[in-house]
Amino acid sequence: SVLSSAAAVGAGAVAGRRAGSAGTRDDDDDDDDGSSAPEVVEPATKTWTAEGSPPPPAPPLSLPPGVRIRVDLYDQGRRGVGGRSSHRRVVEKVDEGGGSEEVMAWDHGCQFFRADTDRFKPVVSNWMKHGFVKEWKGRFVHRNAGRTGAEGSNGGGGGGGGGFFGMPSMPPFYVGADEEHGGGGMQSIPRRLLELCAARKERNGDGDDDGTEETILSDPILEVFTGTRVSRIERRADGGDDGDAAHSAGGMGGKWSLFGTSGTAAYHDTPEHAAESALAESGGDVRLGRRDCDRDYDAVVLTDASSSFGTWHRASAGVPEDFASRVRERVGARVPLFSAMVAFEGRLDVPFDAISFDDGGGIGGSGSGDDDDDDITKLWFAARSSSKPGMRGEDEGEGKGKGMPSRDCWTLVSTPEYALSKIRETPMQDPNTGEFVPQSADYLTSVPGPELERAFREALLTRSGMGDGDDVPGRTDGTMAAAVDPAPSALPETVYLDAQRWGSAMPCHRHLDERSGTRRTVSGVPYDTGRAPLAPTRMEEGRGGAARSEKDDDDDDDATNFLADDDRMLFQAGDMVSGYTPGFEGAAISGMDAAEHILRLLRRDESFFMSGGNQANETRCKR
Repeated sequence: SVLSSAAAVGAGAVAGRRAGSAGTRDDDDDDDDGSSAPEVVEPATKTWTAEGSPPPPAPPLSLPPGVRIRVDLYDQGRRGVGGRSSHRRVVEKVDEGGGSEEVMAWDHGCQFFRADTDRFKPVVSNWMKHGFVKEWKGRFVHRNAGRTGAEGSNGGGGGGGGGFFGMPSMPPFYVGADEEHGGGGMQSIPRRLLELCAARKERNGDGDDDGTEETILSDPILEVFTGTRVSRIERRADGGDDGDAAHSAGGMGGKWSLFGTSGTAAYHDTPEHAAESALAESGGDVRLGRRDCDRDYDAVVLTDASSSFGTWHRASAGVPEDFASRVRERVGARVPLFSAMVAFEGRLDVPFDAISFDDGGGIGGSGSGDDDDDDITKLWFAARSSSKPGMRGEDEGEGKGKGMPSRDCWTLVSTPEYALSKIRETPMQDPNTGEFVPQSADYLTSVPGPELERAFREALLTRSGMGDGDDVPGRTDGTMAAAVDPAPSALPETVYLDAQRWGSAMPCHRHLDERSGTRRTVSGVPYDTGRAPLAPTRMEEGRGGAARSEKDDDDDDDATNFLADDDRMLFQAGDMVSGYTPGFEGAAISGMDAAEHILRLLRRDESFFMSGGNQANETRCKR
């Protein structure tokens, strides 16, 4: 799936492993033995942190009895965890007196995901069994050079790579659909995984009927810090909690301390002056961690590749430069995308629920031009929200006043070429001051949002035989100050419009290097819009022509789906460093691989387990 969620990777991947014999608490699990329940890890005596989002469950790796792992997860998002698995829900009052509401909802990041590998298929099967993932079945079409059909010539992502992750010719397609715990949407996957991990509690005692089994440990397995930016990580040799200057330490004897901020100063979309003011008012960066707990971490896992940017970037985590340079080299270049969230007053009379466009790269232009915006194709994919499980609207009679979308909500995804053209026009770094330039609502709703909506309207009218799209009146828009004229009028009125910039929507394909003809650098950040098949998920050919493989040589960065500095217990996971086809699945496998690698390291270190077992009471949180 495009815009694959950082939530699917190994930021908290160790939290997907069970240790010991205690079961999981899952109120929806009807199995007697609990063998199919999503796996979780024991509460921690030794601690490690993850900056990013939660992992998928995976087959357990055992730990010695009494050894417990605690995970603290830091996520910078304003609206909760999930990153590119974001979900937007907007509620508008329709009848103030009667309290009637119109609910609109979109997956404005990751649209769906695949499970093609033997490694990931059982994980997804487990999620489906527990009800928070379902297969998305609908009327899917692919349009190539004006021809529309259920089986487009490039629908599987072949040929020039124009297909959108195998849509529609290579099902199944999976989406988040946790209808019994807060509804659907892709964000329901990380949310439900977090709930399962956080609900885990260890009973204190040996299981005998002596009353000790009823004592619940106060130290939860997982604690999530949302709206928090990690701006600096420091390695200490002694693991002290005194805030002394950091220095490098070999082996597992050292500890990591994290510093950062939360709230206004942390969010990606806060203007730089407002972020600086908020940071000054709060007294600057503070030591991060649980209150009244050991705030030193044995290991740090990063999942946002932007954490290895320079300090100018809002996502920079102050990663040691030697490790950050490895991350940047492995990432190579990013693929940017924009998405638009559109709500139409009435239901679109179109014979599909999702459509993949491939007219020379997309819809809305005539080519993949580099400078002339009129020649850059704009639209790559469009999906109707109510066609997805858990987001059913009027299709199932669950519209107004019942917490489900009733207007016809569509997510529009741009082509990489279009997104790159917009980023070149409006970079993320001020060329004069060097300051970070966040996306603003005014910009999103006046430039990329309207342009994508216009491209969609024109595609429906001019390509579907519904009209020629020429010389028609403009339309009104209740959420925008400016309208795009002329605009087609044969479609329902647009009543809501917003957009999102994804500067790092996914990694470029692994065969593309600095010699690529589609690579461009903006504000020191390489982007590449080169196309290749996006389905099925597979190991890709590495840069330089060597195939990436799962070898045993951990010193070879290309031999793994993550990056590791074992001496400092510092790791990078996620789709940006995975050797698999870009997407959600490759991100998940990266996280699982990183988690297993970390657990193997811990199993080899006898002193880790000895200190963990002996200090269980001393390192527990004091609240």
